[in-house]
Amino acid sequence: MNAPRLDGATLVVGDQRVPLLSGALHYWRLPRVAWRDAIAAVGELQLPIVETYVPWGVHEREPGDFDFGETDPRKDLGAFLDLIHELGLFAFVRPGPHINAELTFFGLPERIVFDKRIQARSPKGNSVPLFFPPKMFPVPSYASATFHHELSDWYDAVGEIVAPRLWPNGPVVLLQVDNEASFYFRNGPYCQDYHPDAKEWYEAFLLGKHGDREAIDRLYRTRSPQLDPPLRFSARRPEDLPRHLDWAEFQEHLIARSIREMRERMASAKMEGVPIIHNVALGEAGQPISIPALEQEVDLVGLDYYHPAREHRTIKRRTLYLAGSVEAPYAPELGAGAPAWFTPLDHEDSLYCAMCALAFGLRGLNLYMAVDRDRWYGAPIDSRGNAREGASDWRRLFATLTQVGFGELRRDVKVALSFPREYARFARATHLLGPISPSTLEALGGSPVDGCRRSSFGFSGPIQIAWWKSLSALAAALTKENVAYEIVDSESDRLAGYDVVIAPTFEFVNADRWEKLEMAAKLGATVVYGPALPSRDDKMQPRAFQSIDGARRVLLDQRAEVDALAADLGALLGRTLTIDLPLEATVHRDNSGAAKALFLMNPTDAATTASLRPGEAMRLVDALTDEVFSVASGEAVDIPMNKLHCRMFRVTPAPVARPSARARKASS
Repeated sequence: MNAPRLDGATLVVGDQRVPLLSGALHYWRLPRVAWRDAIAAVGELQLPIVETYVPWGVHEREPGDFDFGETDPRKDLGAFLDLIHELGLFAFVRPGPHINAELTFFGLPERIVFDKRIQARSPKGNSVPLFFPPKMFPVPSYASATFHHELSDWYDAVGEIVAPRLWPNGPVVLLQVDNEASFYFRNGPYCQDYHPDAKEWYEAFLLGKHGDREAIDRLYRTRSPQLDPPLRFSARRPEDLPRHLDWAEFQEHLIARSIREMRERMASAKMEGVPIIHNVALGEAGQPISIPALEQEVDLVGLDYYHPAREHRTIKRRTLYLAGSVEAPYAPELGAGAPAWFTPLDHEDSLYCAMCALAFGLRGLNLYMAVDRDRWYGAPIDSRGNAREGASDWRRLFATLTQVGFGELRRDVKVALSFPREYARFARATHLLGPISPSTLEALGGSPVDGCRRSSFGFSGPIQIAWWKSLSALAAALTKENVAYEIVDSESDRLAGYDVVIAPTFEFVNADRWEKLEMAAKLGATVVYGPALPSRDDKMQPRAFQSIDGARRVLLDQRAEVDALAADLGALLGRTLTIDLPLEATVHRDNSGAAKALFLMNPTDAATTASLRPGEAMRLVDALTDEVFSVASGEAVDIPMNKLHCRMFRVTPAPVARPSARARKASS
């Protein structure tokens, strides 16, 4: 039989199309007698897949010696997977090596994190401690050859159990390699990694990018006998920047290369033949992560979501970026609750976060946690398999997603905002706050440019800050005009199909990004760029970039110009779905163009009534309450909305009104 595969955001298993919907259950944290009821309860939530980590540090007794149930029945991974199979569900297995899961040392063995050959290094050559509950520890280097060698033994041990249980012989249909790979949250631009093995990777990266030492020396204006990475930011003018931009890009390359090596080691342990996933933590816009680069190494890259309802704009922005930049927008972790030391999240927060992300294009998710465990609160199922208050909301939501085939639906989006990765690297390189990294600031509710130097470095203004402000202003203006948009990473190849592409450009630009904009114009898109026509590439070399045929240059750093552009686009593209701010709405359609799902969001602290004008006749059935609303073509419908509230509706064609008997008699 054919191996499981992804078809967009749907998992094809044999002759079944399985939605990418799963729930987390940690077997080793529950008494074995509780497994059956807990697994069954996940299925009762209408989740077809059970997800679990496999923690290296929990199973290892001595190097090369692992307990998979021989002495502790809770650790019998094979029996757990067999029970999932018996109960008719599928399994999603995540064997690390890093899993976090609120475990000491993030699930790694103590001997691994305290092995000096493995530890990441600071600019001064010291270990790099992670200040994170329940116990701080020195983080490993993603480049350490010793670490990757040790990992082989762990994957081999897990593979002996998982490989024979890959579908169709068992329930395993998804695997994940590593977890939230971003230097263990110590990802300030000059915090790490100066490990000797990482330096070797750095030299190979530079030679692969620039060709030879002479080219690098000319670009950096140095004659150093070693290709050592910069220890701190030292640029004063454009010509000083390439070395720092290369370092920021290398950090992304290091993560992607490490994930590739881990995946190859999984394959050597016969854990292959099913889709491989990797998840990216909060604050991805400020992380040393290229999601398009990661997507070259694994089958599916997703974002983790842990947001209170008040972070509506952040949920929206992150999802629109995911929807525009990857093949299948997916959340490997969508928090139902949180660890005790995290931002407090109640059931309404988690439900709003899920529905808001689905509204803006998320197509699948892993509910983390579905079943309660230590160092966690808020899961819809307790540790004995009993449903808690709120579980019915999740059950109804997942049932509706399955009923409408949500993984195969789409939003009608005609506008793309280009996420300029070269400027994001510039922002990271100029970050001032060290271990309080750009991603930390973003995850705490700020932006990834809040901690940047405000110098102009010889440009007309601080590009490292201005690009983010331009994107934010564009997003607000398009939202005001009810213009649907997505955010497309400039390193992806996903600009085809949009009617309009808007790209912030300043005095320098990545040449490949400019070529992609030119190609989008050739394919029929209207390209809008600005505020500047670039005069340098991102190596800071002078280059006469030509204005793109048919493109429109707009001062995207000026709010009035941005607002006028959005108003023009609203009039040009039409407003088929309108609602008055601050409320928002989205509609999702099948391949025939028929509306199947509609979301309505109130991100404010006040209850209100929404006047929704969908532009077509619809019958709306609330996914959670079964309340019904009907709207005629060209008319509005009033829908009550609680504060901080999101509603999902199944959409069916509105019934055609039949004339009354008196009207039929009169017409005859």
